[in-house]
Amino acid sequence: MKMMRSLLSLTLFVLFCCMAWAGVSVAATISISSPGSVANGEAFVARISSASSFDVARFGWKQKQYAVPAIKVQEGGAPRWVASILLPVSLDEKPGKLTLTGRVNDAAVKSVSRTIQVTSKKRPVQNLKVENKYVEPPKEVLDRIKRDRAAVKVVLGKYTSTSHWRLPLVKPVPGSVSSLFGVKRVFNGKPRSEHKGLDLRGATGQPIKAMAGGIVRLSDSLYYGGNSVYIDHGLGFVSAYMHMSSIGVKDGQRVSAGEVIGKVGATGRVTGPHLHLSTYAQGVAVDPEALLSLASGK
Repeated sequence: MKMMRSLLSLTLFVLFCCMAWAGVSVAATISISSPGSVANGEAFVARISSASSFDVARFGWKQKQYAVPAIKVQEGGAPRWVASILLPVSLDEKPGKLTLTGRVNDAAVKSVSRTIQVTSKKRPVQNLKVENKYVEPPKEVLDRIKRDRAAVKVVLGKYTSTSHWRLPLVKPVPGSVSSLFGVKRVFNGKPRSEHKGLDLRGATGQPIKAMAGGIVRLSDSLYYGGNSVYIDHGLGFVSAYMHMSSIGVKDGQRVSAGEVIGKVGATGRVTGPHLHLSTYAQGVAVDPEALLSLASGK
């Protein structure tokens, strides 16, 4: 009987050691990747991957947590589980170091982390002349502006667990840039907030394409944006298309990358026909031009 107890104790000890070793080996396969530096006003792709299967990765960024389902991919002829997300660095973020953390659903796996250097990008000043009602709105439209902002806030506050986007993203119109993201704008001699989008040249009636697949969350005429469309691409990534001459989609409609969603116009606060393109990561406005330059696969 004593020998049997000793054998049982030894067996349990070996089993415990094997489980502990297995936990360490799984942890060793977890990796987190991102750019080493990101400019303020830009978004970046963060990625957690493992040779061992997992269901959900959890990214920690700026005191917030984001859950991302994993997908199985083939890398180097072997299966690997990957979770990716777009994370923002706001326009007003000061230069310095921020920490990105990640973990998977296995409680035995410790979190991994990576330091990201935030750099500062100089933003020029742009002077524009528009109708005065878009600089000093009359009292009768203030309620409309308030409703517009509330509707947009609801869209940007959504976080859906299904991702519809893949890199590279589609450029909505082929035109060149007429106004950069983040420029300090002065309307009719009066300073206003930074430009939270990218203006692309286009002729009235030119087709506008969706940057990526997603679901239309808002398609309406807004006071400042004119005819506008907001598309939810999943995992906190939203794109918006403004000043359209006409809208070609409806709320709740599912669209594919490159699908025509409307036409270039000059509605709302504009100086002429163009597309104002805005992109948001986790509710924060980020530079669309930087996102369009990301060419690697998601």
